This record gives sequence, structure tokens and C-alpha cells, in this order.
Amino acid sequence: MSDVADPSAIRMALTASGFAFELLENRVRLKSAADGAAYWGISLGSTAPALVLRAADRFLLLILSGAGGKVDFQALAHRTGEKGLRMATPGEIRDRFRLGPGEVPLFGLDLPTFVDRRLLAHDHVYGGSGIPELTLKIAPGALLVLNRESRLIDVPGLTDENGREEIA
Repeated sequence: MSDVADPSAIRMALTASGFAFELLENRVRLKSAADGAAYWGISLGSTAPALVLRAADRFLLLILSGAGGKVDFQALAHRTGEKGLRMATPGEIRDRFRLGPGEVPLFGLDLPTFVDRRLLAHDHVYGGSGIPELTLKIAPGALLVLNRESRLIDVPGLTDENGREEIA
């Protein structure tokens, strides 16, 4: 998909994929997984935040479960073999993809993608469509097909001083 901000292009790509989906209109700006879970009345685990990551020589997409907590990027880099892995800055995302905070879609950026295995526990996941007013509801397995070089992974979380995963 070349223009992630075009609703008709999003609908066409999703329809062509053969996966059942819904583009749900949200009347308020959803800024976090917790906002989305509360607004849609769903579990935090079925929200699917999409994060643009920067590795040494390329951008990547990470789609994680909203219940996963904070990501341990050092452990993720080790697990995936990506050198220098970190969150992309808002400026990098804006310059490369013309997207602002909270506008990263679940598919359409043509990036190698890591999908959090925890999402497969849900019939549907809810995440960004590339348009702030529309939330994409889709089966999590579709994300592995809709994104390039998709890989299912266990996303490592940071732990607090008691050895528990921190919640973002």
C-alpha cells in the first residue's frame, strides 16, 4: 500500500487480502493501548500497538500486545539479530513515513515486521489503520500475511527490581 492515509486504499488492500476486517470509527483520539481497550470495551491484550523501530541499517515494525508492558530492546535485538535496535524517533517516523504519534498502522509501511505471539490468543486485535479516526479490527494471523518479512516472536519485557515485567 503506497499511501497509508488513504481510507479507500486501506479498504481495497484489506478486501484484496481476503481477511475479514472492520474499520471502526473512534470519536476520540486514542493515544495508548489503555485508551483503546477502555474505548472499545476490550481486554488490554487484544490491543495491538504498532511501533516503528530503527536498527543499524533499516526500519522495522513491531506489533505487540498492549498487555505486554515495556519492551526490553536490548533483549529484542539479541533475540532477532538486529544490531542497534531502538525505537525510531518521532522525527524519523515523520520524515520517513509522514506519520505523527499514534498514526502508525498495523500494515502498509512495507517493513519487515515482528508480531508478538501473545496476540494469537485473541480472535481479533485492534490497532492503528494509519488514520487517527479509524481503528482496524482484524484477526491477528492476518498481520503475518499483510506485512512483509513477518516473523512471530516472543517480545521480551523489562522487569522491575522484583523480577516482574513492568507495565507501560
